Amino acid sequence: MIAMMEDAANTRPSAIRTAVVSGGNGYVGSSLIRRLLALGVEVHALSNANHQRLDSLLPAAHIHELKDGAREAADLVMRIQPDVIFHLAAVYSEPVSVDCIQSMIDGNLALGATLLFAATRCAVAPAFINTGTYWQFAEDSTYAPNTLYAATKQGFQDILTFYRTHHAIPCTTLVLYDVFGPGDDRPKLWNRITRCAPRTHIPLSPGTQEIELVHIDDVLDAFQTCAEGLCSGKALDELYSVDGLHRRTLRELLEAFNAAADLELGFGWGELPFWGGVVQRPWRGERLPGWTPRRDVLHELLAMVPHGATA
Repeated sequence: MIAMMEDAANTRPSAIRTAVVSGGNGYVGSSLIRRLLALGVEVHALSNANHQRLDSLLPAAHIHELKDGAREAADLVMRIQPDVIFHLAAVYSEPVSVDCIQSMIDGNLALGATLLFAATRCAVAPAFINTGTYWQFAEDSTYAPNTLYAATKQGFQDILTFYRTHHAIPCTTLVLYDVFGPGDDRPKLWNRITRCAPRTHIPLSPGTQEIELVHIDDVLDAFQTCAEGLCSGKALDELYSVDGLHRRTLRELLEAFNAAADLELGFGWGELPFWGGVVQRPWRGERLPGWTPRRDVLHELLAMVPHGATA
């Protein structure tokens, strides 16, 4: 990952001096922190008790374990006075239970609202970059959440609009799709197929759903472009989509990968049903000005196959 950051476009001088990141222990969040550190930004990460990735990235004094919840997060923002807040923290839980409802409300609504309130108490209001999900939308851009998680993300979008309109917080939401890349240890299909032994059988859905798969470096470029724009006083809309270079159906993508990697994987198309919330054709909104995806998904997936795996 560090080697990839040596690209001149990724390491240009940054207008950001200090950043607060929520959700930094996740794959996207920790990758963003690496990018910010490579740019010379002082990073403070808000975390729960689980911060193993952060321990290897930041000094202990910059990892803020929120033992007292949202109030502690607000106090930290007012003390740090950051240039930008990257809000990536999110709670997703299926199936839904009473306990997970409370967790999603706390993580997807209360924490972000508290960070926005704290932003209004800073001497100079920091830029605020929220993270949305394409699960919030139907193909025609209408609001149509496919899970309670997506509904809470939309609820926070309304809160963000309030702080943008009534408190002049410079903010926007970047809507993410399926993110992949090196160093990802999440149990995602993309990680599984790139690490499979040749001729492994994999049961799958019919595969007719379209996939918007975006490389992590393209996502980081979007976060950096958005933050530097807001911190420089650029007027941005409330929401942009961080989509990929090419869109394919799941079946088209995996069959192309299988042929190019010469793994002879056995895809059992239709052996599994679609899950209830599957999005057959993801919404695609306006792209962030000054940003465009650059990484070809198939090329990057092939690069993730361990050396010698096709032997």
